[in-house]
Amino acid sequence: MNTKQRVFWMFFTLFIGALAFIYSFHKVNIREFREQISQTNYGWLLVAFVLIIFYYLSMAWILKILLEPTKVSFWGILRTPFMEQFGNGITPFSVGGQPMQILGLRQAGVSLGEGSSVSLMKFVIYQSMIVIAFFICLLFGYQYVANHMLAMTSLVVFGIVIHALVLLVLIFIMFFPPITEKIANIVLIPFHWFLTDQQVDGIDRKLNQKIIEFHDVSKKLANDPKKLIKVSLVTLIQLFVYYLIPYFILLAVGADNADPMFIVVLNVILTLAISIFPVPGGTGGAEIGFSLLFSSFLPNHTVTIFAMLVWRIITYYFGIFTGLIAYNVIPNQLDEKDHVEN
Repeated sequence: MNTKQRVFWMFFTLFIGALAFIYSFHKVNIREFREQISQTNYGWLLVAFVLIIFYYLSMAWILKILLEPTKVSFWGILRTPFMEQFGNGITPFSVGGQPMQILGLRQAGVSLGEGSSVSLMKFVIYQSMIVIAFFICLLFGYQYVANHMLAMTSLVVFGIVIHALVLLVLIFIMFFPPITEKIANIVLIPFHWFLTDQQVDGIDRKLNQKIIEFHDVSKKLANDPKKLIKVSLVTLIQLFVYYLIPYFILLAVGADNADPMFIVVLNVILTLAISIFPVPGGTGGAEIGFSLLFSSFLPNHTVTIFAMLVWRIITYYFGIFTGLIAYNVIPNQLDEKDHVEN
């Protein structure tokens, strides 16, 4: 993604977000909104903000673990998660996150090959933990979901199916690369209808190369179970910390009746649902989903919109703007003698 594309998607994201907020505010009582600003418990909002900081720091920690024994500059590894969030936040289906992560690692002194390998490792583990986190939440909160969330059942099922299919494809590539290559060749057949043979051959070569690279990465993970378990546990903690953020936002606006377990379950559902919206950050779907899921804990529409606005600022817009800053503050490269090439 070049600079023009990044600028376009960033302004497009802000435009869609502005439309979503304008639509949400059309029934808001401005007087009540001002009163809510003064009545909010900002101590709980500070806790929510600390949690999102922990979320990003844990991402940096995961990268550090996966990169061992390669030495990376402190700022280089710290800025990379924010760059990744910037890429995720301004592109549909978060497709820009991984390239930004690889770029961040490259600027931190990590070779392109090792950066790509680590990025793939992190992606595999993250997808796995999302599915595991969902089933953990379903185990403890199934009855609540069954009784209250019928309206979003199809979205939740579709979301988990997408994540499970991605995970299944990754596992297939890990353990059965020859079969995966054959399946990929079959999938490419329709491309001959609107692309030249030369273009399809180019796609085929790149695809097969990625399959081989991914298989090599999976072998590295399998050969280091201690690192795999450590990163998986940190990722699982990271996810549940993120899922807890709405709970403290609800406490901040006076929703003392909120149950942390139910809030986590609802946020897992919300995250799965908005991941299938083909707009940056699930904009539109995220705002509507939050209002639908959490309004029962709040006294009126105005308080719900206020809580939703705070939630989006903390979990989405904060990452975009800090990521933009991180992207423009490039770290000093490590000395060549201190950098361990893969």
